Amino acid sequence: MLAEQALLRGREVGIAERQSLQGWFPVSLQHDPATVWWRFLGEQRFTAPFFEDSLVQQAREERRLTATPLSALDGLPDGVPPTAFIFHVSRCGSTLLTQALATLPQCIVLSEPPALDAFFRLHHRHPQQSGGTHTFQRLVAALGQRRSPAERHLVIKLDCWHLPWIPFVQDAFPGTPIVFLYREPGEVLASHRRQRGRQMVPGLIDLSRLADLVHPPGAPELAPGDLDGHAIRVLESLYRSGLAMATASDLVLMDYRQLPGVIWQGLLDRLGMECTPGELAALQARSGFHSKHAGSPFQGDPAPVLPPRPASGRLEEAARCHAHLDRLRLLAQPQ
Repeated sequence: MLAEQALLRGREVGIAERQSLQGWFPVSLQHDPATVWWRFLGEQRFTAPFFEDSLVQQAREERRLTATPLSALDGLPDGVPPTAFIFHVSRCGSTLLTQALATLPQCIVLSEPPALDAFFRLHHRHPQQSGGTHTFQRLVAALGQRRSPAERHLVIKLDCWHLPWIPFVQDAFPGTPIVFLYREPGEVLASHRRQRGRQMVPGLIDLSRLADLVHPPGAPELAPGDLDGHAIRVLESLYRSGLAMATASDLVLMDYRQLPGVIWQGLLDRLGMECTPGELAALQARSGFHSKHAGSPFQGDPAPVLPPRPASGRLEEAARCHAHLDRLRLLAQPQ
């Protein structure tokens, strides 16, 4: 991926120059030979909306990278154990959630780290490679390395197309809460119409784990340039996959409409996170600003406009899944 390659630009550091991998974070993997690429971030906290932003914002002269065998992951000390993994359907408040939690000094918050996306792609393409669960656990440990005594919670948000990997993550970290955020699908589509995510442009993202859903057998071919048709199929795949996961296991379901209040009116307790009145005030203050633009107060999204597009597909299936998810969420709430 071009975005991933851009993260590997910097001065390469050899093993003789670095004393350890403390302060180095995995950003990419390759299969043959099995290699981990790392970027040095030292004690920098991850407070930007996305993991990649922390790397891009680094001054060019400070960008250092190094490569190690995959086995180097086993030489690292255990990091902060994960407190929660966040999955979502995109444009549903997941970045707002991670930005709010990132204000807490006890939280390491990693939003869509590219190393985990690289792992999922390689694991899907080479399923015969043994030790996948162990590699994933060690990658999480490397990402969650403790750099201050205050850090005791690790929250990792995955990309929306990682939904089919929920059972794998649950097997790797049994008992760790999985938070799943969703939103009325017409509003998600409207957001992508205003600014399309990479997954909503055919060919930019590897969606092969969703292939049978994104490209259902017997479905008509989309016209070239039918971005809405592609987006609708992706959304229906995500909602169908999310509903299947929520039906099969105990997920913490969260609707966009509950934000931001649900963060401090239930989620912090659910995740065992305690904070001082000052920390809570900072978290609440951050929640009043745009998730991706911390200096801009959030004014709400424009009202969605969804003209009928019968040739592109439909959102009825996504709407059905959304309604079912809401029923499951309400049933799970204390009476």
